Amino acid sequence: MNFESYFRGFKVLVTGASGGIGTALVKELLNQGARVGIHYHRRRPNVDELVTNTKADPEKDLFLFKADLKNLNETEKLFNSFIEWAGSIDGLVNNAGDVHVRKHFSEIDEMDIEADLALNLKAPFQLSRLAIKDMEKNSTKGSIVNISSIAAKFGGSPYTLFYGLSKSALETMTFSLGRYCAPLGIRINALRLGVLDTPFHVRHVKDLTERVQMIPAKRMGNPEEAAWWIMCLLNSKSAYMNGQVVSLTGGE
Repeated sequence: MNFESYFRGFKVLVTGASGGIGTALVKELLNQGARVGIHYHRRRPNVDELVTNTKADPEKDLFLFKADLKNLNETEKLFNSFIEWAGSIDGLVNNAGDVHVRKHFSEIDEMDIEADLALNLKAPFQLSRLAIKDMEKNSTKGSIVNISSIAAKFGGSPYTLFYGLSKSALETMTFSLGRYCAPLGIRINALRLGVLDTPFHVRHVKDLTERVQMIPAKRMGNPEEAAWWIMCLLNSKSAYMNGQVVSLTGGE
Protein backbone atom coordinates (compact mmCIF):
# COMPACT_ATOMS: atom_id res chain seq x y z
CA MET A 1 0.00 0.00 0.00
CA ASN A 2 1.18 3.54 -0.66
CA PHE A 3 -0.66 6.34 1.10
CA GLU A 4 2.50 8.33 1.85
CA SER A 5 1.24 11.56 0.27
CA TYR A 6 -1.66 11.52 2.72
CA PHE A 7 -0.03 10.20 5.89
CA ARG A 8 3.12 12.33 5.83
CA GLY A 9 2.93 14.22 9.17
CA PHE A 10 -0.46 12.67 10.02
CA LYS A 11 -0.84 12.57 13.82
CA VAL A 12 -2.57 9.39 14.94
CA LEU A 13 -3.12 7.59 18.22
CA VAL A 14 -3.32 3.79 18.03
CA THR A 15 -4.53 1.94 21.12
CA GLY A 16 -3.56 -1.65 21.77
CA ALA A 17 -0.46 -1.29 19.62
CA SER A 18 1.40 -4.18 21.24
CA GLY A 19 -0.85 -6.84 19.67
CA GLY A 20 -0.85 -8.35 16.19
CA ILE A 21 -3.12 -5.85 14.44
CA GLY A 22 -1.76 -2.84 16.31
CA THR A 23 1.83 -3.76 15.51
CA ALA A 24 1.10 -4.28 11.80
CA LEU A 25 -0.78 -0.97 11.64
CA VAL A 26 1.89 1.07 13.44
CA LYS A 27 4.58 -0.30 11.11
CA GLU A 28 2.60 0.80 8.06
CA LEU A 29 1.77 4.22 9.48
CA LEU A 30 5.40 4.89 10.34
CA ASN A 31 6.50 3.67 6.91
CA GLN A 32 4.08 6.14 5.34
CA GLY A 33 5.49 9.07 7.35
CA ALA A 34 2.87 9.40 10.09
CA ARG A 35 3.57 10.55 13.62
CA VAL A 36 2.21 7.77 15.81
CA GLY A 37 1.21 7.60 19.45
CA ILE A 38 1.77 3.96 20.39
CA HIS A 39 -0.42 2.87 23.29
CA TYR A 40 0.22 -0.29 25.28
CA HIS A 41 -0.73 -1.64 28.68
CA ARG A 42 1.30 -4.72 29.67
CA ARG A 43 3.38 -5.93 26.71
CA ARG A 44 6.18 -3.33 26.70
CA PRO A 45 8.73 -5.71 25.07
CA ASN A 46 6.46 -5.95 22.01
CA VAL A 47 6.43 -2.19 21.45
CA ASP A 48 10.16 -1.91 22.22
CA GLU A 49 10.80 -4.44 19.46
CA LEU A 50 8.52 -2.49 17.14
CA VAL A 51 10.45 0.73 17.80
CA THR A 52 13.79 -1.03 17.31
CA ASN A 53 12.75 -2.38 13.91
CA THR A 54 11.37 0.86 12.47
CA LYS A 55 13.30 3.38 10.40
CA ALA A 56 11.22 6.22 11.85
CA ASP A 57 12.85 8.90 13.98
CA PRO A 58 12.13 7.85 17.60
CA GLU A 59 12.58 11.43 18.80
CA LYS A 60 10.06 12.92 16.38
CA ASP A 61 7.77 10.35 14.77
CA LEU A 62 6.64 8.11 17.62
CA PHE A 63 5.95 8.12 21.32
CA LEU A 64 5.04 5.30 23.71
CA PHE A 65 2.09 5.71 26.04
CA LYS A 66 1.22 3.24 28.81
CA ALA A 67 -2.35 3.19 30.13
CA ASP A 68 -4.94 0.81 31.53
CA LEU A 69 -7.97 1.68 29.40
CA LYS A 70 -10.33 -0.02 31.83
CA ASN A 71 -9.72 3.08 33.96
CA LEU A 72 -11.39 6.19 32.49
CA ASN A 73 -9.01 8.51 34.33
CA GLU A 74 -6.04 6.80 32.66
CA THR A 75 -7.89 6.91 29.34
CA GLU A 76 -8.28 10.67 29.56
CA LYS A 77 -4.68 11.05 30.72
CA LEU A 78 -3.56 9.03 27.68
CA PHE A 79 -5.36 11.38 25.31
CA ASN A 80 -4.06 14.51 27.02
CA SER A 81 -0.51 13.14 26.93
CA PHE A 82 -0.85 12.46 23.21
CA ILE A 83 -2.04 16.04 22.57
CA GLU A 84 0.83 17.37 24.67
CA TRP A 85 3.25 15.43 22.46
CA ALA A 86 1.62 15.87 19.04
CA GLY A 87 -0.13 19.24 19.46
CA SER A 88 -3.40 17.99 17.93
CA ILE A 89 -4.91 14.82 16.53
CA ASP A 90 -5.73 13.81 12.95
CA GLY A 91 -6.62 10.17 13.49
CA LEU A 92 -7.64 7.76 16.22
CA VAL A 93 -7.73 3.97 15.99
CA ASN A 94 -9.65 2.35 18.84
CA ASN A 95 -7.94 -1.01 18.48
CA ALA A 96 -7.46 -2.08 22.11
CA GLY A 97 -9.88 -4.77 23.16
CA ASP A 98 -10.04 -8.11 24.91
CA VAL A 99 -12.20 -10.68 26.65
CA HIS A 100 -11.72 -9.96 30.34
CA VAL A 101 -12.27 -13.55 31.41
CA ARG A 102 -13.71 -16.63 29.72
CA LYS A 103 -16.62 -17.67 31.95
CA HIS A 104 -20.01 -19.10 31.15
CA PHE A 105 -22.64 -16.36 31.28
CA SER A 106 -24.25 -18.09 34.28
CA GLU A 107 -21.05 -17.56 36.28
CA ILE A 108 -19.90 -14.04 35.42
CA ASP A 109 -20.23 -11.33 38.02
CA GLU A 110 -20.60 -7.57 37.92
CA MET A 111 -16.84 -6.98 37.90
CA ASP A 112 -16.42 -9.23 34.85
CA ILE A 113 -19.17 -7.38 32.99
CA GLU A 114 -17.76 -3.98 33.90
CA ALA A 115 -14.25 -4.91 32.76
CA ASP A 116 -15.48 -6.00 29.30
CA LEU A 117 -17.60 -2.87 28.85
CA ALA A 118 -14.89 -0.54 30.20
CA LEU A 119 -12.19 -1.67 27.76
CA ASN A 120 -14.26 -2.44 24.67
CA LEU A 121 -16.86 0.33 24.82
CA LYS A 122 -16.29 3.03 27.44
CA ALA A 123 -12.64 3.69 26.54
CA PRO A 124 -13.34 4.01 22.78
CA PHE A 125 -16.23 6.34 23.55
CA GLN A 126 -14.13 8.51 25.85
CA LEU A 127 -11.24 8.72 23.40
CA SER A 128 -13.58 9.40 20.46
CA ARG A 129 -15.35 12.16 22.36
CA LEU A 130 -12.06 13.84 23.23
CA ALA A 131 -10.74 13.43 19.68
CA ILE A 132 -13.89 14.92 18.14
CA LYS A 133 -13.65 17.89 20.49
CA ASP A 134 -10.02 18.52 19.48
CA MET A 135 -10.75 18.06 15.76
CA GLU A 136 -13.73 20.41 15.93
CA LYS A 137 -11.69 23.03 17.79
CA ASN A 138 -8.91 22.88 15.17
CA SER A 139 -11.22 22.46 12.16
CA THR A 140 -9.46 19.16 11.47
CA LYS A 141 -11.12 16.84 8.97
CA GLY A 142 -9.96 13.84 10.93
CA SER A 143 -10.87 10.18 11.02
CA ILE A 144 -11.67 7.69 13.76
CA VAL A 145 -11.66 3.93 13.18
CA ASN A 146 -13.23 1.59 15.72
CA ILE A 147 -12.17 -2.05 15.64
CA SER A 148 -15.19 -4.30 16.02
CA SER A 149 -15.62 -8.06 15.86
CA ILE A 150 -17.67 -10.75 14.17
CA ALA A 151 -18.99 -11.30 17.72
CA ALA A 152 -21.16 -8.21 17.16
CA LYS A 153 -22.97 -10.12 14.40
CA PHE A 154 -23.22 -13.57 15.99
CA GLY A 155 -23.29 -12.54 19.65
CA GLY A 156 -20.10 -14.26 20.68
CA SER A 157 -20.34 -17.51 22.62
CA PRO A 158 -21.84 -18.28 26.04
CA TYR A 159 -18.30 -17.57 27.33
CA THR A 160 -17.83 -14.22 25.57
CA LEU A 161 -21.32 -12.77 25.73
CA PHE A 162 -20.40 -9.33 27.04
CA TYR A 163 -17.47 -9.02 24.67
CA GLY A 164 -19.92 -9.48 21.80
CA LEU A 165 -22.38 -7.10 23.41
CA SER A 166 -19.71 -4.41 23.84
CA LYS A 167 -18.65 -4.72 20.18
CA SER A 168 -22.27 -4.47 19.04
CA ALA A 169 -22.62 -1.30 21.10
CA LEU A 170 -19.37 0.00 19.60
CA GLU A 171 -20.90 -0.34 16.13
CA THR A 172 -24.03 1.51 17.29
CA MET A 173 -21.77 4.28 18.62
CA THR A 174 -20.08 4.40 15.21
CA PHE A 175 -23.41 4.97 13.46
CA SER A 176 -24.46 7.71 15.87
CA LEU A 177 -21.17 9.64 16.01
CA GLY A 178 -20.74 9.29 12.25
CA ARG A 179 -24.03 11.08 11.63
CA TYR A 180 -23.17 13.82 14.12
CA CYS A 181 -19.68 14.41 12.75
CA ALA A 182 -20.40 14.24 9.02
CA PRO A 183 -21.26 17.97 8.72
CA LEU A 184 -17.97 18.75 10.47
CA GLY A 185 -15.91 16.78 7.96
CA ILE A 186 -14.93 14.32 10.70
CA ARG A 187 -15.39 10.64 9.89
CA ILE A 188 -16.09 7.71 12.23
CA ASN A 189 -16.18 4.20 10.79
CA ALA A 190 -15.68 0.70 12.12
CA LEU A 191 -13.87 -2.36 10.84
CA ARG A 192 -15.56 -5.61 11.86
CA LEU A 193 -12.95 -8.35 11.99
CA GLY A 194 -13.37 -12.09 11.79
CA VAL A 195 -10.84 -14.68 12.93
CA LEU A 196 -7.32 -13.36 12.40
CA ASP A 197 -3.97 -15.01 12.96
CA THR A 198 -3.15 -13.01 16.09
CA PRO A 199 -2.34 -13.79 19.74
CA PHE A 200 -5.91 -12.74 20.65
CA HIS A 201 -7.49 -15.67 18.83
CA VAL A 202 -4.82 -18.10 20.03
CA ARG A 203 -5.75 -17.13 23.60
CA HIS A 204 -9.51 -17.17 23.26
CA VAL A 205 -10.50 -19.73 20.63
CA LYS A 206 -10.52 -23.25 22.05
CA ASP A 207 -10.11 -25.07 18.72
CA LEU A 208 -8.79 -22.87 15.92
CA THR A 209 -8.82 -25.69 13.37
CA GLU A 210 -12.52 -26.29 13.92
CA ARG A 211 -13.25 -22.55 13.94
CA VAL A 212 -11.43 -21.97 10.65
CA GLN A 213 -13.57 -24.63 8.95
CA MET A 214 -16.62 -22.50 9.77
CA ILE A 215 -15.22 -19.60 7.70
CA PRO A 216 -16.27 -19.65 4.02
CA ALA A 217 -12.73 -18.63 3.00
CA LYS A 218 -11.36 -21.62 4.97
CA ARG A 219 -8.51 -19.58 6.43
CA MET A 220 -7.76 -16.97 9.02
CA GLY A 221 -7.11 -13.39 8.02
CA ASN A 222 -3.77 -11.80 8.82
CA PRO A 223 -2.90 -8.56 10.64
CA GLU A 224 -1.56 -6.93 7.47
CA GLU A 225 -4.95 -7.30 5.77
CA ALA A 226 -6.60 -5.56 8.71
CA ALA A 227 -3.96 -2.81 8.68
CA TRP A 228 -4.61 -2.17 4.96
CA TRP A 229 -8.32 -1.59 5.58
CA ILE A 230 -7.68 0.63 8.59
CA MET A 231 -5.34 2.76 6.46
CA CYS A 232 -8.05 2.99 3.81
CA LEU A 233 -10.62 4.18 6.34
CA LEU A 234 -8.20 6.69 7.87
CA ASN A 235 -7.14 8.41 4.68
CA SER A 236 -8.95 11.17 2.80
CA LYS A 237 -9.68 8.96 -0.23
CA SER A 238 -12.53 7.61 1.91
CA ALA A 239 -13.93 11.08 2.59
CA TYR A 240 -17.49 10.09 1.58
CA MET A 241 -17.60 7.10 3.93
CA ASN A 242 -18.96 7.90 7.37
CA GLY A 243 -20.84 6.02 10.06
CA GLN A 244 -20.24 2.66 8.36
CA VAL A 245 -19.15 -0.81 9.41
CA VAL A 246 -16.83 -2.60 6.97
CA SER A 247 -16.54 -6.37 7.40
CA LEU A 248 -13.28 -8.27 6.98
CA THR A 249 -14.45 -11.73 7.93
CA GLY A 250 -13.64 -14.19 5.15
CA GLY A 251 -17.28 -14.33 4.07
CA GLU A 252 -18.96 -14.83 7.44
